[in-house]
Amino acid sequence: MIYPKLRLIKNEDIQLLRYWKNLDHIRHQMVEDNLIGKEDQKKWFDNIDENYKKYFIYSIDEKDVGNVKISNIDYKKKTFEAGIFCGDLSFLNHWVNIWACTEIYDYAFNELKLERAYAIIKNKNAVALRLNKSLGYIYEKNLNSDLQYLTLDKDNYLEASVKIKKYLNNLIKLKNNN
Repeated sequence: MIYPKLRLIKNEDIQLLRYWKNLDHIRHQMVEDNLIGKEDQKKWFDNIDENYKKYFIYSIDEKDVGNVKISNIDYKKKTFEAGIFCGDLSFLNHWVNIWACTEIYDYAFNELKLERAYAIIKNKNAVALRLNKSLGYIYEKNLNSDLQYLTLDKDNYLEASVKIKKYLNNLIKLKNNN
């Protein structure tokens, strides 16, 4: 049975996350693109306040694929920042990545009762810009010559995600029937 999974990161996951984030195909697309050492990664993990930041590993068939997160959660303003990266190159254009996005946005909007997301994306990251547009994000402004600021409100996401979820559900059913 093929079905993807999402789990909160644990201490055992942090070196895998570090490995992924240090990969060139990920690191060069990040706002913070410096290499991360073992000790820096441990400090980062120890300082996560789970009230305001939630990091998940997504997987398919028990194979870890990537990381999706919500951070900078502001419960008063009902906002959060979202992000994703696919650590396994063999899954770069796989449907599990968009699945992970829908799971995290559903969690933020429905479980945490947040109302607006934002993303900061490098102008040259065409894949992330296209993905965010498909989820309903709207371009707001350039932060500088390299970075764009996009926003997503819950209603736009709910509208955009209907087709995505229908496609994903049909795909998962198809895969499980074969």
